[in-house]
Amino acid sequence: MSRSYEYSYALEAARRRQIYLNRISSTTEQFYSRYMEQYTRMKRDGFATYIPSEMNRLESDLSRLRAMLISDPEEARELSYTVGPYIRSMSSLASAAREQFDRAERLRAENLRLEREQHQNELVQAYFEILKSINNPIVVNYSASDLQALKKEIDAGTLTDKSELVTRAKAITANAEKKANEWKSQTISRNRQANAIEVINDAETRLRSKSIENKEKTQQFLDRINQLRSGLAEGKVDAETVEKQITALETEVDDTLISEETRRETVKAIIKQLRTQEFTVEKPQVVQTDGKNYVKIVAKQPSGKRAICNIDLHGKIAYKFDNYEGMTCLKDIEKFNIDLQQVYSVKLSDERVLWSNPDKLDKDATSTPRTDRRGK
Repeated sequence: MSRSYEYSYALEAARRRQIYLNRISSTTEQFYSRYMEQYTRMKRDGFATYIPSEMNRLESDLSRLRAMLISDPEEARELSYTVGPYIRSMSSLASAAREQFDRAERLRAENLRLEREQHQNELVQAYFEILKSINNPIVVNYSASDLQALKKEIDAGTLTDKSELVTRAKAITANAEKKANEWKSQTISRNRQANAIEVINDAETRLRSKSIENKEKTQQFLDRINQLRSGLAEGKVDAETVEKQITALETEVDDTLISEETRRETVKAIIKQLRTQEFTVEKPQVVQTDGKNYVKIVAKQPSGKRAICNIDLHGKIAYKFDNYEGMTCLKDIEKFNIDLQQVYSVKLSDERVLWSNPDKLDKDATSTPRTDRRGK
C-alpha cells in the first residue's frame, strides 16, 4: 500500500517566536555594533565640540538600544531604524562645522586672552563670562560680530549697565542659535543624497553577507536595491523614500531568514522522526524549479519501504509513504504524525489525502508528493 498526504505545519508558537526574536536581535546587534564604532570614532575626532546636542542624542539612543537588545528586541530594531538616518548626517555636519568654524574659534580664543589681559573692570569681566559660556563654535561664529559690537560699546562707554549687557547678550545668543540650527538643517539637506547612497550600499553589503537558501529571492532583493540606486541617480527617488524602502527590505530579508530557519527546524524534526522509525535518510536537498522552493527528504528501509517529504516556505508539508504490505503503511504514518507533534512540537493541521494506492506494487512509486502552494 502507498499513501500521500499534505498538511500545514507550524512550529510551536513559543519556538517560532524565539526564532523571530533571535533573528531580529542578531540583525539589530549588527547595526548597534556599527553605530558604536561610528560613535567612538566621532568622539575621538572631537565631534562633541561642534555638534554637542547631536552627540548627546546619539549617546543616549545607543545606551537605550543596548539595553533593549535584551529586554525588547522588537523595540530595539525600531530604534535602530531611527538612529541610522541621523548618524549618517552627523559626519558631514561635523566636518563642515569644523572647517567653517575652527578658524573663528582660534581667533576668538586669542582675542579673549588679549582682551582679558587689558580689561579688568566689572562690566568687561561680565562680558568675558558671557563669551566663555558660549561653547558651541557654530553659535560663536554667528554671534561674533554682534558680541564684538557690544564690546565696542563697553570700550566707548556707551554701554555701562550690566543687566542691559546680559539682556542684549542673551538675545544675540538666541538669534545665533537659531541661525546655527538653520545652518545645520541646510548642511544635512545638502548631504542627504550622499547619505542615501551609503544606505543603499550598506544594505547590499548586509544582504550579500546573509545565507539565504532561496537564491531567486536573494536576486529579487538585489534587483530592488539596484532599482533604488538607479532611481536615486536619475532623480526619480528621494533620500527619504530610499530610507523607508531599505527599512522595509531589511524587514523582508529577516522574514525570509525566519521562514527558512523555521523550515530547517521542521526538517530536523522530520529526519529525527524517520530515523526513529528505522529509515535511512538521504541528505536533504533544496529544490528550486518551476517557481517552487522546497526541501526534499528521501528515506528508505532495507525492505524497500520509502518515505518522501517536501517542505516549503509557506507552512506546507507533503509526504508519501510507499512500497508497504497491506495496511501497515497507515501505522507508520500515524506514528510519524503523532510523534512529530508530541515529541518535536511540529503541529500538523488541514489534513488532505493527495493520493492513495492499496496495491503492494505502487504504480506511481517514483512520483514525488506535491503541495498546492508555490514557494518563491
